[in-house]
Amino acid sequence: MFPTVYMLWHVPDLLYTFTTHPQVFPIITGGADLMLPGVVLPEGAGGIHMYGRLQKNDRVAINLTSNKAPIAVGKAANSSHDMYMCARRGKCVEVLHYYGDQLSIYGTKLVIPELGPPGAPADEAEVSDPDILSQETEKLSVEDGEANQEPTEVPQQSTSDTEKEADYDKENDNINTVCSTTSMDDLLRYCFLKSLKTTMKKVELPLLTSNFYKIHMIPCCPKGNILDIKKSSYKKLSNFLEAMAKQGAIQLESPQKGVQCISKIDYNCDLIKDFVDRVDNEDESSLSVDTTLTNKSSVPEITEKYTVTAAVLPLFYNYAYKKKDAVTAEVVRKVTTDYVRTSNLQSSDNRKEVILDETLRSATNSNSEVQSLPWDQLMAAVFKNMGHSFKVEMSGNEIAQRGKLPPIDIQVGTRSGNKKVTLVNNLELYGINLTEFSRECQHGVAASTTINSLPSAKSSQLQIQGNQVNFVAKILTEKYQIPKRYLRGTENAPKKKK
Repeated sequence: MFPTVYMLWHVPDLLYTFTTHPQVFPIITGGADLMLPGVVLPEGAGGIHMYGRLQKNDRVAINLTSNKAPIAVGKAANSSHDMYMCARRGKCVEVLHYYGDQLSIYGTKLVIPELGPPGAPADEAEVSDPDILSQETEKLSVEDGEANQEPTEVPQQSTSDTEKEADYDKENDNINTVCSTTSMDDLLRYCFLKSLKTTMKKVELPLLTSNFYKIHMIPCCPKGNILDIKKSSYKKLSNFLEAMAKQGAIQLESPQKGVQCISKIDYNCDLIKDFVDRVDNEDESSLSVDTTLTNKSSVPEITEKYTVTAAVLPLFYNYAYKKKDAVTAEVVRKVTTDYVRTSNLQSSDNRKEVILDETLRSATNSNSEVQSLPWDQLMAAVFKNMGHSFKVEMSGNEIAQRGKLPPIDIQVGTRSGNKKVTLVNNLELYGINLTEFSRECQHGVAASTTINSLPSAKSSQLQIQGNQVNFVAKILTEKYQIPKRYLRGTENAPKKKK
């Protein structure tokens, strides 16, 4: 069940609420969802919980910077952790109901009350609707002035989450205590060195510095601390990493303007060798890094087979094969070769020629004028007259279908504003988990990804921002070990500048 905006005007803190600019309100009423770039975060909000502690599809509300009265209700498009990892790109809230839709105008249409800006005390709010004002006054008399209390900084998600809220308040107390005694510069260096000696040993370089910070440094932060680069003396991640590079721990490179990567780690550096982890109250589960980036996944085993058709059935009948049986290419060659030799059909004048009888004429679809064929043409004609099927095995799962295995198609398209996107099709036919693959591309090239369902396709389509043909082809051939003959569209990669 979802509350209406009318109900939330009485209890605006009932759901976790995202705040956006008033200019976004007309866009939402036009049928759009709330995107992450449009979210206004509270002053000082940062860290991995800057978008709260939501799970995907949790009930949420939307209000404006000018008024805490919710104007829309929906569900979280992603978990709070995924929103943080998206780096303010992608969808935040799937809007289900907003002020001004068919539901809100059913019956008596009320005016949005003035409850003051988000974070303002409840007793300073001004209610413009007389019906709501009378109900609020009645509510105040019943609750003995409880409504005069200021709302908490983190809105409650639901009344059933009391245990989670208690843990959250306890964790906030621990954070305030630790941050008051620990220098943020020391915390930065600890997380930096800890990540180099643990999770970074399994990662291929170069690695984007932004991904290094989010995927490796933040999980290494001790329990009860929040890593915030802005509260350190460095202010920016680039300044901190350049300081570490001057001490010889890492080497940095800039493949293009505005992009910085870690190209090398020197484990013989005294800074790394002398590091000793003395933090005992650390939650080891926080050091888990996305396994799709550090562990090599299973390699798909591709087996292309040929099915026995009516044309080649006489050739395979003596070998106990029936119509529609699937056989490998080796079996086709062996059956054809054995039949030719046992039937003495090799030409005595030229051993490379094969004399055609009625069975071979049917299998090669040759007319009566053709008396013989070379070995290579004979084999090619037999394969051409057979059907196709394929089987792909990966991580214990098996995909078997009739027809020819389509290649992984990599295309480059154009969207609004002449922006390039990379479209990858048929990944699921090779046993590749599309969600994990899209997350890997998102982290690897720091670009947004979208999974599209195409009505006429056998599998979903992956869309990646920008021309990422080289990255997709590299990860498919090196990590998943897909043979290059199964890739189509690698020529669409951007041309190197001379």
